[in-house]
Amino acid sequence: MIRLAAFDLDNTLFGPDLTFSPRVRAAIARALDLGVVVTLATGRGPSPTDKFAEQLNISAPLVCFQGGVVYDYQAKVILHDVRLPPATIPAITRLAQARGWHLHFETPFMIYLPRESGHPNALFDLLKHSAWTRVDDLTRDLPETPHKFILTVHDRAERDTLAAELRALCEADPVLSALSVVSSHPILVEGLPRGLNKSVGLAWLAEYLGLAREDVLAVGDNDNDVEMLQWAAVGVAMGNSSPAALAAADWVAPDVSHDGAAIALEKYL
Repeated sequence: MIRLAAFDLDNTLFGPDLTFSPRVRAAIARALDLGVVVTLATGRGPSPTDKFAEQLNISAPLVCFQGGVVYDYQAKVILHDVRLPPATIPAITRLAQARGWHLHFETPFMIYLPRESGHPNALFDLLKHSAWTRVDDLTRDLPETPHKFILTVHDRAERDTLAAELRALCEADPVLSALSVVSSHPILVEGLPRGLNKSVGLAWLAEYLGLAREDVLAVGDNDNDVEMLQWAAVGVAMGNSSPAALAAADWVAPDVSHDGAAIALEKYL
């Protein structure tokens, strides 16, 4: 019996417009009425994930930053917190500068970009509900240790090549070997503390709520959802999912434009 349902956000619960469809809203409302705990499991930070949760009347803690944070947004308390090893921050900044990569760092309530950058407009479309700022020096001007960094590509076809290149560089470098690399969106490659993924945060939340793995449904669409889909009792990939997410799923729902997340919830509840 499903008692906890976890949903990715981008390209799962909503598409590029970042707006929930009426069917998605209704399916989640029905699940909540039935006593199912619903959470969001996303690469986004506590802000703006909290705003999306409010729109859906979700009250459970949220799994953010690919499992690096579990956030009780109603109490405004971070319950579980994993950050980048500090030594990796100057190392990845130097590497990005040398290779012309479009880098930014993320903390729970602020995103930091360099003062001058060539980030594509598509990134700012994704950040339209997020707080972000520019700083002069990413190695000196961050007020706290970030949870992750992101590299953004202009051309979707470049993403997987960039991810593979970064992964190889991290494996060969003693400092950067403390990182995991994952593709999370058609234009995004993320760097996380090694071993971190959504399944880690979701398992932490399930235990916190007194629920077992057998109680969990997870729905996602991209490489960063793979471990979560494998860990949950029922893992559902969206029809628009990456090949890795499709391979990890127990069932494939229709794509995001056809309310696949709502259909998955209706099917398994």
